[in-house]
This record gives sequence, structure tokens and C-alpha cells, in this order.
Amino acid sequence: MKNLNHYTPFLIKKSGEIVKYNNYTNGLYGEDLTPWSKVNDNPIEHQPTTKKSNRPYWLRILLGHACNYDCSYCMQKDIGNPNERAKISTLDSFLESVNKLDLSNVNKIDLWGGETLLYWKTIVPIIESLDREGFQWFIPTNGVPLRPKHAEFFDKLKARVGIGLSHDGPGHEDLRGKEFLWNEKTIETLKMIEKSNNIGLSFNVVLTNTNYNLIEINNFFRNYLIENDMDPKNFALTFNTAKAYYDPKDLLSASFEHVIHGENLDKFKDIMDDYLEKCRQQEFEGKDHGLMKNSLFHFGLGTLPYVRSLKEQSLPNLVTSCGVDDEEVLSIDIRGNVRVCPHIDDSDIAGRMDAIEDVELTGLDLERYDKHCGKCPVFRLCKSTCPIKVPDNIFFANCKSSKVFHKSIQRTAFKILFNSEVDEISDT
Repeated sequence: MKNLNHYTPFLIKKSGEIVKYNNYTNGLYGEDLTPWSKVNDNPIEHQPTTKKSNRPYWLRILLGHACNYDCSYCMQKDIGNPNERAKISTLDSFLESVNKLDLSNVNKIDLWGGETLLYWKTIVPIIESLDREGFQWFIPTNGVPLRPKHAEFFDKLKARVGIGLSHDGPGHEDLRGKEFLWNEKTIETLKMIEKSNNIGLSFNVVLTNTNYNLIEINNFFRNYLIENDMDPKNFALTFNTAKAYYDPKDLLSASFEHVIHGENLDKFKDIMDDYLEKCRQQEFEGKDHGLMKNSLFHFGLGTLPYVRSLKEQSLPNLVTSCGVDDEEVLSIDIRGNVRVCPHIDDSDIAGRMDAIEDVELTGLDLERYDKHCGKCPVFRLCKSTCPIKVPDNIFFANCKSSKVFHKSIQRTAFKILFNSEVDEISDT
């Protein structure tokens, strides 16, 4: 990789000092490049690859693309009826192939749709076959089919279960579809999840060009939970920015209108900074802004984990957040195929699970670090967004909103570290 020794300067406003950040070492340095803390100048980490290992630590299993919603910004458009599907015919051969993998290192298994819970008759035998202590299941769902039977089953598992319930708060009906949170069965199920010691649930929000007010989104969920006799402290919010996508079969499918763009980028920056400052005040100054635990501040690649990584000089990996270019992250489908991504069609199949040594991923752009991202101070957080090759105009549209998103996290982390506002010094 090139651009390994680029240092981005920042001004600590309170003291007037200059601190420099290197995104390759994840290191902070003084103006004379004296390390601010112990820095690993030769970081050892996973390097991007197009191959896959027989010994994964993360399995991502695609059950199918059938869904009962038609979300405006989603690239999956196989809209089916809202009823559960029959058990998939290839399930037995799939389980036979999975159990031939070395699963001793697995710490997480995702089950993906479409709408995941429409495949319940297939999910149950998969979980019963693979469940054990020491890892976590992740179940994304749009929440409509979520019922008490799911909570009862998850509560009894050996592994922990994380549920990501996709809902956009005040923008939900315009962006996704009919509201369902006030359904009696939904409320009953969420209350069962709240009482479980084995299940955690976050509301997963996509920030779009018409729905990015973080305070309003937080208040929507907080008020909903309180109104229905649940404690907001027992749930979390996970935020992602909408991405434009590219379908060579449908050139109108890029969905630029949903990506935060134009003058809204400046508004989004101000909202991000205000929201994270309130999170900081709530965490360190005892001010109660009524903010729920969230991925921008508390967990994932949010502010507090980023602060810890800078103090400890640990390394958020250079591989992408979805793990497509990590040989130990394996995306597979119920037919035994190894896939580049569980969210796109069969054009991304890269081989077979039972011949994993021959798998070769295609359609990826693994040179973005050298071409574009090497000098960006938030590359460790952003990871070049989605690594699948897209036209430049799509990549840069996604890049702009992602940069606002992650730079706010970085600014807040630096403020915590230096007890001061910290401004990036432009090199232009």
C-alpha cells in the first residue's frame, strides 16, 4: 500500500498545539512526530484478499431475497407475500457442507433475507444444528413478522442473539412502508425480548436525505418505548447512511436521491456534531439529554471504541466492515454457494463451499486505499464504504456522506482525548 506515511494535522484549540494523525498506524503524534502514546509503526493485520478460508470466524448465511416490504432505498426487490416460506429443499445438503468447515473459531453467525423471519422453517433447524455457547447469532428483520414464538426460541439458545430491527423512526412510513410498532403482538414481543438475558435488540436506522435528524429519531424511539412501558436503556440505536448502489441491468437503480447530498451535507454535519456532543455531555458531565445507547457513540466503530483504539493503539482492520475481503469472513447461501455479498443477486457467486480452496471473489475494488482513501483521516472508520466496483459518481456520492458521518465521530473522540475542540488543518 502506498500513502502509508501521510499525517493529517489537527489543531487543539485550547492549547494551540498541533497533533498529527496517521491512519495506517492509527497513531497520534506531536508536531515533530513524537508519538502521543505507544505506536505500532509496523501494524500486523488482515490484508485484503479475494480468497476464502475453511476456518471462518464470521459466517453470513443468505436464506433468500423474499421480502414483505419494498423499501425505497433497498436494492432487493423480490417482493413476495408476507407469509412464512416452506423449509428450503437444499437445507440438509447445506448443513452437511457447513459442518465440514472448521467452525472452532466462529464468533458470529448472521442469518439474512430479504426479510429473514419469512424463512423461519429453515432458520430453526440451522440454529439447532449450529448453536453452542461462545458466539452470537445476528438476526436482521424489518420487524413486521417478529412475534412471541421468535423471542421464546431465541431466549433458550446457548449462544446469545442480537436482533437488528430495521425502522427509520419518523421517516419510516415514507421510506419503508406501513407502521407496525404499535401492533399488540409487536409490543408483547419487544417486552419479552427486554426481559430476556439472552437477547439484545437495536433499532437499525438508515439516515437518508429526508430523514437524518438524529435527535428526532432518538426521541421517536425513546417516546415509543416509554409510552409502551419499556425502558429505553434496554434497547439501542444503530445508524448507517444510505448508499447509492449500481445495477448494470437497471441503470436507473442508483438511488442517488436517498444519499445525503448537496446543502443537506452541511446540515447533517451540524446535526452529527450536536448529537455526539450531547452524547459526550451525557457520558462525562452527567447531563441527561435522554439519548439512547447508540452505534455513533457507544459501540461498534463509534466514538468510545475509537477513543480506546487511539489510547491502546489497537487497529480497526483495513479490511471492509462487511468482511468481504477478509478470508476468514464467509458469505454463503442456502444452496452452498460462496458469495461476494448476501444482498445482491446470483451474479456475485464466487464458488462453492465444498470447494472453498477454488473460490475467487470478483467485482471488488481493493485498490481504493492507494487511489483515493490513503490520505483520508477517517479511513480506519469508513473502510472505503462498500468495496464492490461501482462507477466513480456512485462511489463519490457515498463517500461524501460517509466522510461527514465518520469525521464527526473522529472530532468527538479527539475532544474527549484532549479535552478541547480539535479542528482538522486543511493541506490545501
